Amino acid sequence: MSDDNIKDCMESLLYFAQEYLESTYSVLCKVGAYGDVYHCVSRYDKGKKVTLPSLEKTITKVLNDKEIVVDQIESHDVICLPIKNFNKNKVLGVLSFVQPRDSEYDYFAMEQVALVGEGLLDALTKRSSTKVEVPVNNSFNLSFKPFFTDSYNLCCITDSDTGNYLFMNQSWERTLGYSIEELKAYNFSNWVHPDDIDETIKVFQDVCDGKVIRSFINRYRTKWGDYKYLEWDATLDEDRRVIYALARDITSQHENHEKLFFQSTILKAVQDSVLVIDLSGKISYINDAVISLTGYPKNYLLGRPLDVILKGVDKSKSISVDVNDFLKDQNNIEFQIERRDGEYIWIEVRTSILEDVYGDPIGFLGIIKDITHRKEYEETLMKRNEELSKANKELDNFVYRVSHDLRAPITSALGLIELSMEATLEEVYEYLKLQQRSLMKLDDFIRDILNYSRNNRMELKPTRVDIQDLIEVTLEQYKFISNYKLVKITKEINVENHLYCDESRLAVILNNLISNAYKFTTLVPNPEIKVEVNVTPNDLILVIEDNGIGIKNDHITKIFDMFYRATDVNNGSGLGLYIVKEAVKRLGGEIAVESILNEGTKFKITIPNLWSIFPKEIREKATN
Repeated sequence: MSDDNIKDCMESLLYFAQEYLESTYSVLCKVGAYGDVYHCVSRYDKGKKVTLPSLEKTITKVLNDKEIVVDQIESHDVICLPIKNFNKNKVLGVLSFVQPRDSEYDYFAMEQVALVGEGLLDALTKRSSTKVEVPVNNSFNLSFKPFFTDSYNLCCITDSDTGNYLFMNQSWERTLGYSIEELKAYNFSNWVHPDDIDETIKVFQDVCDGKVIRSFINRYRTKWGDYKYLEWDATLDEDRRVIYALARDITSQHENHEKLFFQSTILKAVQDSVLVIDLSGKISYINDAVISLTGYPKNYLLGRPLDVILKGVDKSKSISVDVNDFLKDQNNIEFQIERRDGEYIWIEVRTSILEDVYGDPIGFLGIIKDITHRKEYEETLMKRNEELSKANKELDNFVYRVSHDLRAPITSALGLIELSMEATLEEVYEYLKLQQRSLMKLDDFIRDILNYSRNNRMELKPTRVDIQDLIEVTLEQYKFISNYKLVKITKEINVENHLYCDESRLAVILNNLISNAYKFTTLVPNPEIKVEVNVTPNDLILVIEDNGIGIKNDHITKIFDMFYRATDVNNGSGLGLYIVKEAVKRLGGEIAVESILNEGTKFKITIPNLWSIFPKEIREKATN
């Protein structure tokens, strides 16, 4: 077949393609001489951006009759089919169907175009001596009778008046199981699914009225009792007596589409995030839950590496896309990721390998669950377990120390009483003073235990506190102790705002700190205690400073531990500063200490002023 023959033949093919494809698809049909082999026989991957190369002696025709420059076309999809001579031993040219980039991509439309092209080329390359009588108008190009006869598609010519088939090719027998004679014996409606009859008759009437039908789908009954899905293209002949129609069996495509739709519906409905990753580590599918989880839009995620989701993650804990790693132990992992809005969340990923029909891996399926709340709960539970463990340890120590410290004063008092029974009056007086000291120590210890218990079990009760009065009452308690008058007390109280706090806990804090200050300043010359108070709308800042014996540096971090004594100078319970720390903690505050050995100690406490949490009308009433 010469180049001129190819040209003439392909012009006819393009005319036919125009008749059957023009109203449905924006498709470019291109004919060229045989150049690079792979351009003639291969097909570009769907959806990829491809700029078409020009072929030698290119003959181009666009269905809208506009000439274009082929090598400037960017295409969604290209189908290239070889044109062979009748002996099929030589490729003479190439027929290309191209869907331009600027049109909406339709994969299934290109599949149908490919079927038409294959049928056209198959008809050209088959040698047939059989003449088929086709009752059509002479204006129809009879060179297409081989195409009708040998096409794999279901081709037919129908009487526009009766709806009976005048001509049907062998594909009907292969598809439906009935013989041509059986099919032609009845009107087309006899074979149509009952649910599709009304719509089919309507479409038939539209064709009779001159409308060109493209991609109409109905169901035809088979000899085996089931139904085939057929997709129709049909047009009325110029003399309006017959209808030329071509049907494609799309049953498998329809079933696949149904399955895909069903699967897609399920994937969209599931609350967990689902994504598919190809072997190169790029995301090829996501459901809507992934968008909600990550905050990234679908068009941003598709085609990008998995790292786009793993942003901000410790790479040592990130997902690997290596097959062997997934097969080993990475089928269920937990890690933290950063959302698009910067929020960090915890996710659990369950992975499995996707395989093709041959069992070869083609990618990975990932099911992602947001476990942030679970992780937060686990963290809270772990923290509470640590606190409980600490409390149990403290309780064991507490029981031991309490039993010892309670018995010691009692034992001492009992011993003194026994001695008093045989002592002189002067000795009895000394023994009574010693008993008083032991009982006071016991009373202090019991008071510390009560304060510890109350702080742990009592709820916060914020009330308005007169801080100046509370300090005076606290200092008043120590006026009868020995050496009280020797201690210089300095007070600086600045109240800018009403103070709302838990008064009982605040009293415990003041009492313990001032008590400690008295104990350790009376041991030095010129003892002095400074009390500074600042009340702001947001905070209470309390500073108690003394010039006592101070604390060694290696004891500073331990003085707030239960039963810890930083010095043997005073036989306290070891609970005072522990109770202070716990009370400050319950009030939402902070405590800091500075101390220099033999120079003094300063405690600074900052506690939130709960004034701002009270309703406006209560605050206004309090200020009046």
